[in-house]
Amino acid sequence: MTTELSDQELAQSVRDGDTDAFAELFNRHRTAATRLAAKHADDAHATQDLVAEAFSRVLQALRSGGGPSSSFRGYLLKVLSNVVAEWGRSAGRQVYVPDVSLYEVEYAESAGFEALRNYENRLAIEALASLSDRWRTVLWCTIVQSQQPAAIASGMGISPNSVAALAYRAKEGLRQAYLTVHLGQGRYHSQCSGYVRRLAAYSRGRLSGCVSEEMALHVKECGTCSRLYQEIDELNSIFRV
Repeated sequence: MTTELSDQELAQSVRDGDTDAFAELFNRHRTAATRLAAKHADDAHATQDLVAEAFSRVLQALRSGGGPSSSFRGYLLKVLSNVVAEWGRSAGRQVYVPDVSLYEVEYAESAGFEALRNYENRLAIEALASLSDRWRTVLWCTIVQSQQPAAIASGMGISPNSVAALAYRAKEGLRQAYLTVHLGQGRYHSQCSGYVRRLAAYSRGRLSGCVSEEMALHVKECGTCSRLYQEIDELNSIFRV
């Protein structure tokens, strides 16, 4: 079944003439493409046109033997950014297109977090909103205002060392929240919901030994969760050191 194949395997199947494989790729990445296109389109119809054109170009590239060699989503969003830029030029206006290479390139920890903060989209906002007030406060002070722990400590009633530890936990919490929100699209069976809720923590190596072993076994045996794990592992490349 195409749903059990990785993006790379599906892309190769499309090169080999399998149209069903491209339909699966479309279903997996349509939402991300629509989010990006909606930032620059005047209405829902224009958004759909931009997305359709981007997917059409990717399909043409695959049929010609080209296309993405690693991250399908990264390649798709780069194509979409080009379509958006062309659309802007034809309309006689400049269009800012965010750097979507964050889906493909490994960054150092600070650069990865900066890329996430600059790539303003609904998922990032939802992830931030899910954090506690204390975590949001320390993230605002350390990331946005670039304050040092010593300057934050008195206002939060804790020591500078505690501020640094809190900031570390808050950043990790935001990373996991972002991944969890990304997965919360209802693309899995109800019996997998418990595993999906822990998938972000598992991908970050934050589960205990027994729970991690249970997750590893399930991901190995479940095609859907295996695909979801691979999907967020691509996003995890933003955060890896």
